[in-house]
Amino acid sequence: MAHQTRRWWICLLIVLFTVTLSLARIAAQTDAETESWARVPDILKALDAQPGSSIADVGAGDGFYAVRIARAVLPGGRVVGEDISESAVQKIRDRVAADRLTNVDVVLGAVDDPRLADSAFDAVLVHNAYHEFEKHEQMLEHILKALKPGGRFVLVEPFHDSTSSLPRDQQVAKHDLAADIAEKELRLAGFTIKERDDKFVRFVAGDPGGFWMIVARK
Repeated sequence: MAHQTRRWWICLLIVLFTVTLSLARIAAQTDAETESWARVPDILKALDAQPGSSIADVGAGDGFYAVRIARAVLPGGRVVGEDISESAVQKIRDRVAADRLTNVDVVLGAVDDPRLADSAFDAVLVHNAYHEFEKHEQMLEHILKALKPGGRFVLVEPFHDSTSSLPRDQQVAKHDLAADIAEKELRLAGFTIKERDDKFVRFVAGDPGGFWMIVARK
């Protein structure tokens, strides 16, 4: 009986190990696929993420982009991963710990303030989060202050063609935002628009549209 019990536990451990390894491989494949379709290398280029750079990821969610930026700015660079959700902040911490990165600071922001130090950042990224900002005017004001002179602000947002005729609030309700609206808001906030790509990432199925990208400077 003892021998059979031991064999059962060994088989169970083998199964658990195999499942864990498979899940890890799936996660790695998923991340790799996301990096490809989301054009992560192009986002890093737009941020000018180089060793020694200081970059903030505002509305960082689970930290997917924050950790990739953190690797790109090594050695010597630092990243701030910010979000207003405590659960998101914990996810960022967990991802940073899993990747064994020591150059990421995690910040719990507010709806009207990402709580970034003034004139401290070479670049700021907001990816698929700007349309969620309840106080976008105040957030843009703080982001502008957080950038060093000439610092870059990279904004990437989703937009479906079917929402083009809707006013801002109705677009936001559908988790969309037109690039024209965002560009106007950035200019009003004091940013200079340097680059705009309305077809940065195209949706491959469903309602036509995609992610646009705007690169602005302080």
